[in-house]
Amino acid sequence: MIRVGVFGAGGRMGSTVCRAVHDAADLELVAAVDPFHAGIDLAQLGVKDAHLTVAAGPDALTDARAQVAVDFTVLDAARENLRWCAANAVHAVVGTTGFSEAELAEYADLF
Repeated sequence: MIRVGVFGAGGRMGSTVCRAVHDAADLELVAAVDPFHAGIDLAQLGVKDAHLTVAAGPDALTDARAQVAVDFTVLDAARENLRWCAANAVHAVVGTTGFSEAELAEYADLF
C-alpha cells in the first residue's frame, strides 16, 4: 500500500485525484493539503469515507507518513511544494504546468 498525500486537494483536479487515490486498491489517501480549503472534511469535496480534513500546510504529509505527494496546484505553489518534497524525502507526481526547462533540471537534481 502506497501512502499518498495531495496538494491542491480542494480544487477541481485535486479533489478528483483524492477520489482516485481513495478508490484505488493499492493506494492509501493519508493527507490532503490546500490552504484555501483548510478545515473542510473531504466528504464535502465529494470524497466519501476518506475521513480526512484538509490541512493548510505540508506538515500534514509528514505527520501522515506520506510516501508520495501529488501536486495539482498553481505554478508558484508547486515550486514550493516540490522543494518541500525533496527536503522531506517525499516522492512527487506533478500535474501542474508551466515550469521552465531550467526549473525542471533544478528539480531533477533535488530528487
